[in-house]
Amino acid sequence: MLDKKSISVLKALNKLASGTTYKVASSDEIIALLNQKSQYDADSIREIIDFLGKQEYINIKFSEENTYCYSLLPKARIYLEQETGKSKTKKTTSSFLHYLFVCIASFVGTMLALIIFFAIML
Repeated sequence: MLDKKSISVLKALNKLASGTTYKVASSDEIIALLNQKSQYDADSIREIIDFLGKQEYINIKFSEENTYCYSLLPKARIYLEQETGKSKTKKTTSSFLHYLFVCIASFVGTMLALIIFFAIML
């Protein structure tokens, strides 16, 4: 499982990357895309990129000082798609009202069926 810093760096790498080709990026470019720039420096970016490489989220072709040549692997793309899907699925009050209406309609329908059944049997 990835922590928040790793997720934000992975999202930044995804913004820089295009398709499945290799992309050369410096740590300064990556830091520029991050929201909380004060938490990141070149060393933390290097550690996170190494971690993502070991976890098979990215393929690192080479890295020199603060420059990285990488490609996102399918595991990273799937993870990012799931992350964006989670944020979009929120329950709304209208869905709750639909659920409540269906429950009440089912209850009323059942009661009418029982009244008709017992009226016929008497």
